[in-house]
Amino acid sequence: MDEGVRQLAEVFSRTVQPDRELIKAAEEHLKSISQQPGYGIAVLEVIAVGDALGSDVRLAAAVNFKNLVKYRWVPTEIAQESGTQPIPDDEKARIKQLLTGLMLSTPSLIRAQLSEALTIISNHDFPQAWPQLLPELVERLNAAGDDLNVITGVCHTANSIFKRYRDQWRNDAMVAELAQVQETFVPNALKTTKALVAMLPAAATGDQERLKQLLGIARLLCRIYFSLASPGLTPLLADQLDDWMDAFHTLLSFNHAGIAAIDAAEPDREGVLDALKTAVCANINLLLEVEDEDFEKYVQTFTQDVWHTLMQVTSRQGQDHLAMAAMRFLTTVARSVYHKLFADPAVLKQICEGIILPNLRVRDEDEEVFEMNPIEYIRRDIEGGDSDTRRRSAADLVKALTEVYEAQVTAMFTGYVAALLAEHAADPVKGWRAKDCAVYLVMAVTVKGKTGEKGATTTNRLVNINDFFTQQVLPELQDPNVNERPILKADALKFVTTFRSQLPTATLVALLPPCIALLGSEHVVVHSYAATAIERFLALREGGKFRLAKSDVLPVAQPLLNGLFSAFKHPDSAENEYLMRAVMRLISFLGSEMLPVAPLCLQVGCCQYPCTEPVSLHRASIPAQS
Repeated sequence: MDEGVRQLAEVFSRTVQPDRELIKAAEEHLKSISQQPGYGIAVLEVIAVGDALGSDVRLAAAVNFKNLVKYRWVPTEIAQESGTQPIPDDEKARIKQLLTGLMLSTPSLIRAQLSEALTIISNHDFPQAWPQLLPELVERLNAAGDDLNVITGVCHTANSIFKRYRDQWRNDAMVAELAQVQETFVPNALKTTKALVAMLPAAATGDQERLKQLLGIARLLCRIYFSLASPGLTPLLADQLDDWMDAFHTLLSFNHAGIAAIDAAEPDREGVLDALKTAVCANINLLLEVEDEDFEKYVQTFTQDVWHTLMQVTSRQGQDHLAMAAMRFLTTVARSVYHKLFADPAVLKQICEGIILPNLRVRDEDEEVFEMNPIEYIRRDIEGGDSDTRRRSAADLVKALTEVYEAQVTAMFTGYVAALLAEHAADPVKGWRAKDCAVYLVMAVTVKGKTGEKGATTTNRLVNINDFFTQQVLPELQDPNVNERPILKADALKFVTTFRSQLPTATLVALLPPCIALLGSEHVVVHSYAATAIERFLALREGGKFRLAKSDVLPVAQPLLNGLFSAFKHPDSAENEYLMRAVMRLISFLGSEMLPVAPLCLQVGCCQYPCTEPVSLHRASIPAQS
């Protein structure tokens, strides 16, 4: 080992010691030498030393290298003004010579850091300033033979590079670049994919670790295909479509009891086979969205494949991505010209009972998020972040089916809702999950169009919203025990917030006191939803005028402010943005009519957020009504 490399490795070894002072000194030393010429090459040489250094030291060096590339490959103008120097061109050239080969020979954790660095470099340099990259990868792939470690490294590297083509607008320059890239890499990728598929039957009866590695490579190849097909099929990919679809069909149909047992033992972790099938579902969904005519002859086969896959999916978290990807494909089918595949009432019944209802039901994991991470729960549920949940995917499938078979689907789901409510009525304590599912299902079937300003603007007229509200939602809101059945209370608040434009003004006014009472809930989600409902009621307009009058709100203004400021005292709501929005909306809504309760705002606000200078009421400005 070169003496300079040995000394640098020693510095990195000190960054992983338990002594904080030693770590700090080592990091300061690395910072002081990181601007020196050749530093990036030296760090790569430390990583290349091998296991003699220990994986933690090499990983520390890999993270350092990634950050070096991030900040110095092409420094921002502000960074250069503060003294950051770009890596010299000759050093960049040497780094590019070393990096690809190093990625192919390092363990997965180190490879992941180098992969991020390579992605940064390729975003700046590929293909114009790094034309030798793909030919080198192809050469290594063809020479790999049965060496799965090398194949994994090549595919991991290619996947990092090709992510740049996802979500790109199609233009002439990009099409020309993509065609050149595909011509170089895709034939070899397809050859490798077909070889892996052919190896699966024998691998299924052999060593499970080798099988898992094969499945991992297949997933990387699927992600590569997704990246290269995202802008649309080029003539090359169109010509190869039969071969790729045969491979995807085989991969999606592949099952292995041993792998399934290993995955089931770790229910929160996504298994390698599930990850592969998720990637296949993403690919076929992409093709149906962007190339539906070319994909037509495969639709029925893959619909059946996805259906069978979903029938085998359990409720464990590790299969969430697969469940969502599979339901997303069925949703795309339902919204396409191929929706007739679901026209048979027996088929719709199987979809509802076997796919939609199981994935709409709240799970123990969801309840845990509600209690332990309320902000994440809110993000998923009302902030539009639940695109990454099973419930949203199932609800989207409901909406898609309702769009094409409204009367049939509505009648069917009405029966399911009645059954769920009967299950709840039979045992309200243990059956609360059934009512939660019923509320979610009603909302999915009913909402046809919505905006952030008004909530649901277009609804399914076959559903009587007011009856459901009166019989099922209002009792939850009027329950004097604000801390019981918190998820059902959150559901009820979400319901009235969503359908606020459809409810009569008198109903909105009557809902203010129960919503104010729910501000006193000890559950962060409940008092946040209550604040959100109040804020949206106050902001609701019709014909350019507010639906609620000041005279409707003034009688409850003081208890409303009391409730909002009291909710701030909850340990997890001291800086709750939903409560603050409601406070500001109330001030804006009432305008000068806030003066009678302004002292309360100042008194409670000063207690909650003490200030060092006195506040003059005469200098306090009341926001104008917006």
